[in-house]
Amino acid sequence: MRLTDIAFQNLRRRKMRSALLVISVVIGVAAIIFLYLTTQAMKEDVANKLDQYGSNILILPDAGEAMTFGGITVEAPTQVKELDMSLIPLMQTIKNKETLATIAPKLLVNTNIKGQEILLLGVDFPQEFRLKKWWKVDGLSKNQLPTAHEVILGSDVALSLNLTLNQIVLIKGQDFKVAGIIQPTGSAENDQAVFMDLAVLQTLANRPNSISLIETAALCYTCPIEEVTQQLSDKLPGTNVTALKSTLESRDTTVNKFNLFARSVSLILFLASGLVITMTMKSSVEERTREIGILRAIGFRKRHIIQIVLTEAGFLSLLGGLIGYILGMGAAVYFGSALVKAQVHIPWQSDLLIYALSASLLIGLLGSLYPAWKAARLDPTESLRYM
Repeated sequence: MRLTDIAFQNLRRRKMRSALLVISVVIGVAAIIFLYLTTQAMKEDVANKLDQYGSNILILPDAGEAMTFGGITVEAPTQVKELDMSLIPLMQTIKNKETLATIAPKLLVNTNIKGQEILLLGVDFPQEFRLKKWWKVDGLSKNQLPTAHEVILGSDVALSLNLTLNQIVLIKGQDFKVAGIIQPTGSAENDQAVFMDLAVLQTLANRPNSISLIETAALCYTCPIEEVTQQLSDKLPGTNVTALKSTLESRDTTVNKFNLFARSVSLILFLASGLVITMTMKSSVEERTREIGILRAIGFRKRHIIQIVLTEAGFLSLLGGLIGYILGMGAAVYFGSALVKAQVHIPWQSDLLIYALSASLLIGLLGSLYPAWKAARLDPTESLRYM
């Protein structure tokens, strides 16, 4: 009789104990897979939302006078060297172009309004509102955008110029209607500027096709932002492409916390499953003292006993791993996103089956090593006393 036959006979005779061991592996594997997939979804969802709340890459000319914009040194509006709108199509040809969720070009122009020096910001309003999701604009309903003859005022500008909604303001000899006023944001580039259509400002300033800088939101929590930055630098000669470290560090810190949590809980589940297997196999060996004594008395070696015990544990662990994978993956795919309230779809990942089976087999073998070693060391003569 082969050793595997003996092992499977033992499993059939002890169905309840075998079922308990399988269930312990199923619970561990299913919980780890569900936790891993939902945590990945939460990480992606949180990282994407953090990226959406502002730019994380600035594209500037590589020379010119300096000024401050959003705490970042950028080129002055009066600089000789400027960027060009033709750069935007080039940006969409980089290898990781799908990560560039928002591309918001800007033209900065100083002007005089009511005797005060005011900064005009020409923007692409659809892109700007995607980039500035935190804006609360009085006068505009949700998804409403200003027209070409309308402007949005920062809170400080509206106060200093004594302007309110629907009033007319003269800018560079042309009348514009105040369509909205941004509630205080605490940042100078939002509170102390007048926002208007980019093409209109280019015409008023006689700087056709010119832009001062480009703000970009790259949504890619898995790919290094340095790669996207380098790809943009290669495609956009004569520019200075800068990643905003504070934004990226905040995102990475949040994502790393999810990683630490998932790994800690997975390790606990792994150890718990291993402990249950160890106790189950130890109890099984103690119940089979007489049987093991007979096997040793008729010539079975220690390695044969160890092989029988490990075969039993290995088979049950693989079975538990397979069932655990199906349950964990199914729960994550159908209920994971809704449970963690993440706006990310969790796909069925068949490659995790290999990891699930490998991990469950490792848990089973490690958890059974001590009981198998203890069974092999039983003295045949002492074991036969139980007959």
